Parts: sequence; structure tokens; C-alpha cells
Amino acid sequence: MKRIFFIAAILFFTSVLYAQKDTTFYKHEVRASFGESILTSFEIDGDIIYNITIAYFYRPVKWFWIGGNIVNHLGSRIYYECREYFPDNSYRDFTKSKIKYAAAIAPEIRFSYLNKPSVILYGALSAGIILEDGYDSKKVKYPQMHPYVHITYFGISGNFGEDKNIFLGGEFGIGFKSFLSIHGGYRF
Repeated sequence: MKRIFFIAAILFFTSVLYAQKDTTFYKHEVRASFGESILTSFEIDGDIIYNITIAYFYRPVKWFWIGGNIVNHLGSRIYYECREYFPDNSYRDFTKSKIKYAAAIAPEIRFSYLNKPSVILYGALSAGIILEDGYDSKKVKYPQMHPYVHITYFGISGNFGEDKNIFLGGEFGIGFKSFLSIHGGYRF
């Protein structure tokens, strides 16, 4: 029984190595992502609606990427009513508006668990700093800085083109980047 288990383990690891064996791959990747922001919560009025991410990755080996993200969250317009008083006891009411905004800069590492010419499946981890902007209130003063963490549980990238270097895909994860996102990019 031990021999059967040992042989099965060797065959499994050999097949995993064989799946990763092809050495032709692109080392650089540039991508743009668009995601929703349902799970991102902030303390000011006005909801964050969507985010746009720009990323660059370097791939030293076929199954490992290292790179960075710039994540921009854009939200609804916040309206803020003010009253300005003058020395002659007169006043003027006016309304200001501002778009809710938060940005993050974060390094990211990614591990692929399936590398085929047409599809790549992967998981990722990124952490960094968020800069958030909004109107000051009694509870909250802006701008603020927060820690950033994002875990991509499942990512898929479908490769297209003659050289399979143009890709489209999506990610499912939890954290600041988004719960669900779609992306596209170019590998060279």
C-alpha cells in the first residue's frame, strides 16, 4: 500500500512539473482592470461606485509574477452645503460638490496553478497604502491613509492573438481592489 501511494505521489508531481515545463512565456505584463466596489466601505457620505486598476508585472519563472498596482476608486458626487458670514451680519449660502476618491499603491505577487497557451489560472496577494479624500466632518478629517490588503482567490486569463500575448480575464477576490473585476492587457 505504501508503494502505491509513493508511486501515485511521484506521478502526480511529475505531471505537475510537466504542465509547467514549457519554457516559452512572456516575462512582462501590462494590464488594466475595471471592478465594482460593493464591499468597499468608507466613512464619508457618498458611495464608491467602481475602481480602475493599472498594473505591471514581471515574470521571472512561468508560475510566479511580481509587480505593482495603482488602484483608483471613483465614487458618487458628494454635496456639501455651506454658509459664509460677512462682517455686516449678512451671509451667503452655497453648495460645494466633490467626487469621492480613494487611491492605493501596492506591490503584488501572483502564483499560477495552470499555465496553458490559451488560459492561465492564478491566485494573488497584494498589500500597500490607501490615500482617501473627501469632505471633513466632525468625525473624520481628510486626507487619510489606511493599510491596503487584497487577496485574489481565483483569477483567469484567456490568451488571444497570433502569439497569445493579448489577454482578457477576470478575478474573484476580497479586499480593496474589488470583489469581482474584469481585465485586459498585453504581455511582451
